[in-house]
Amino acid sequence: MPMKKPHRVVVEFEDGSTCEAPFESLPETLQSDIMRQPFASNPAPEPEKEKFLILEWDDGWKEVIRVHDTCTELNRYYVISRVEHVGRLSIHKQNGYPELIEIIRKPLNLNRITFADAFQVALQRSDREGDKTDHFFALTKEEGAHRKRMDEFKAIIEQQAIDLEGLRSQDPNTQLEQYEKIRKALSIKAGLRQQDVYDYIAFLLNTDFRARLTVTST
Repeated sequence: MPMKKPHRVVVEFEDGSTCEAPFESLPETLQSDIMRQPFASNPAPEPEKEKFLILEWDDGWKEVIRVHDTCTELNRYYVISRVEHVGRLSIHKQNGYPELIEIIRKPLNLNRITFADAFQVALQRSDREGDKTDHFFALTKEEGAHRKRMDEFKAIIEQQAIDLEGLRSQDPNTQLEQYEKIRKALSIKAGLRQQDVYDYIAFLLNTDFRARLTVTST
């Protein structure tokens, strides 16, 4: 299900007066910053139907980003170098223009991208034009990555002694504590929104991982 689009932003002053404006009239950077805040994020109603991007760097850092549900497959990854480096990951969508994800953190050091399948990232060529250099990367599919991911998740659930059935019925605060334990064990962080990480964990708990997990009671 696509993420809800904000309609208006309202600012209330200390005297009770307010002013408002269409959300789309705000600068894109401000829109992005607002949507990254916890108050603007709600859990996905059906996380098992969402799509997630997992980015991994050569220093072990991992980030999760929820993408639009019409995204189908990776297109290409490239980095534009001027004074700073900015990575751009293009993802095919069913209709319209591709989804474009900007990679700000060490874009030249990204080494794995997971979107359904996992892909190794390796520099293919660099083209210089004036004061700009475009670095293009090859994406090579890793065989067996899906099963490896399942095995890692299963091991974490067992190590943390998490009761999956109990987790579904817990109150939101207790559930969030369990999600944090899983997040830390997976060593994943939010690429854009913290809620994306929790939705990704719920996605793992509610998809085919769930059928394969066996937790031994102690």
